[in-house]
Amino acid sequence: MCKSALLLSFFFVTLTGCMQTEEKVLNEIERKLKDEFLSNEVKETNTELRSIKVYIPEELEIENEGTNNYIFTDGSRPFVLFINEFEAPNSKWFFERLQSEQHDDLHLRSFESADEFVYLAVEKYDEEDYEVQIGIGGIKMSTLSEMDQLEEDVEIMLEMVKSVEEK
Repeated sequence: MCKSALLLSFFFVTLTGCMQTEEKVLNEIERKLKDEFLSNEVKETNTELRSIKVYIPEELEIENEGTNNYIFTDGSRPFVLFINEFEAPNSKWFFERLQSEQHDDLHLRSFESADEFVYLAVEKYDEEDYEVQIGIGGIKMSTLSEMDQLEEDVEIMLEMVKSVEEK
């Protein structure tokens, strides 16, 4: 009986420690997202695709070009960029859609300026991965990311989304 209580206590402490780590990471991502969003700094585009110009970091490769979506990969992990040319940079359409859906553990935050609306959505996907989505108006990008990769992935995605120029 004492061993199972000790094991249960250890499990609870471990689980609580993981939750704090998750919360800490999400708070740090929010802070960085807000700082980056409010800055006027935009990565210079380095690639011309079918209907856009975009900054693509060295670690990503172009996998597929669709009409409104582009798939990039980092190894086997896909990063999907979707562009709805009918939505303005201050559109809240994607964000409101996420808000209206039923999600048990969705971490959803947004920031707004006079001209743009940015949101971050992070949700547990499976045992190891989180589905991450960043959007500015009608441009959104998503990937699956492990907790220790979240900050870097959000930074990459925001740099790309901010850099998109429609041709």
